[in-house]
Amino acid sequence: MRYPSFYNESIISLPELRVCQCSFKKICKQDIEIDNIVLALLGDFISGNIHDENLETGQLRPIDAAFAVQGKLMSGIKFLLEKTKCDIIVPCSVGNHSKITEKIHVSTETGNSLEGLMYHNMAMYFEDEPRVKFVISEGYHTYLTIYNRTLRLHHGHAIRYNGGIGGIYIPVSKAIAQWNKAKFADLDVFGHWHQQRDGGNFITNGSLIGYNAYALRIKADYEEPKQAFFLIDRDRGKTIVAPILVNQN
Repeated sequence: MRYPSFYNESIISLPELRVCQCSFKKICKQDIEIDNIVLALLGDFISGNIHDENLETGQLRPIDAAFAVQGKLMSGIKFLLEKTKCDIIVPCSVGNHSKITEKIHVSTETGNSLEGLMYHNMAMYFEDEPRVKFVISEGYHTYLTIYNRTLRLHHGHAIRYNGGIGGIYIPVSKAIAQWNKAKFADLDVFGHWHQQRDGGNFITNGSLIGYNAYALRIKADYEEPKQAFFLIDRDRGKTIVAPILVNQN
């Protein structure tokens, strides 16, 4: 049996991610003080039933999967509370796989998502823990200020990419330019695209599901399952960016 983890339609165990994240923190903390951890929950923790084939291939039904994910994520947060003295900020974005409607309801997406329910459940569970703060936006974007820099977090499915030279960089740059006209962000952080990239003004998270039939069909670059770890320095902004490699064995 495999179990869900931090991001993206996968069902594997959390220990590697938790241990690796704490290891990165210990390495970085040798030279600088780290008082806060931002644990971005970027959505698509379950495959859901958005495609008919998911009825055949899904290991768990959507509600059962959401409960399983919720338990694992709560376990991960408890692990960080136990192993560090940091405050933990948890910005939450819903993915396109967890919706309970046939099509995405743009203005009410969070309220029509099993992940939205899951995030609010976890926030209620940790409401008396002063070191944990959940940030759950009702809109597509979640804005978070770290020191004097603004992060814009989202799942990534509002970015349109149909293949082509340059990969996701061009459509991501176009999307960021348009969004910045309404509200500027120093850094966009998102997932969805099954690839970890540092684009300077954006970071796209890797996928725990890795290279699968869908990635093959859209002709995505081959990439082992991984997650993104990065530091934001008070004076220098984004500095260290490193992958958390996930061993599925």
